[in-house]
Amino acid sequence: MLALYGGSFDPPHAGHVRVALKALEILDIDQLIIVPNFRNPFKSSECADGTQRIQWLKQIFKPYEKIEISDFEVNMHRSVPTIETVEHYAPKNEKLYLIIGADNLPSLQQWYNYEKLAQKVIFVVATRDNIAIPSGMITLDVNEESRSTHFRDQYSPLGLEETLEKDIITYYKEHHEPKN
Repeated sequence: MLALYGGSFDPPHAGHVRVALKALEILDIDQLIIVPNFRNPFKSSECADGTQRIQWLKQIFKPYEKIEISDFEVNMHRSVPTIETVEHYAPKNEKLYLIIGADNLPSLQQWYNYEKLAQKVIFVVATRDNIAIPSGMITLDVNEESRSTHFRDQYSPLGLEETLEKDIITYYKEHHEPKN
């Protein structure tokens, strides 16, 4: 079985790694595909270029043979609805796991073609901010406090390998003004 884990990953951080590794631990999957988006449909822009985010993710997850980094959404050069990505990876209507953060639950039913999406996936939800996860969804108990937003606002630590973290910090200092 296949699992998709999408998001901005802007920037990637230790929380993303914990979610992916927990998914490998508890889900019976052949492959976990991490799908950075070109642009989150609920955000006006991304800070780091999609190609750059893909490179960082490939570095982070290189040791894990069951993890693949996808350029599908980034190469579309537009916001790609999750249902489109799901149908790309599961064209014959087979179900797959879709990993999301609990912070997405309040807006989940507003996602494009949610009803169709809910028929095609088994939701796997990473815990966050003590948000209750509905029954019928698989829980990834990671309790991660890392936030891409915190980093972009304050350059707080990402919890990654030191050289990569320095590269990411340098990139954001050159391309993004923190809010503080």
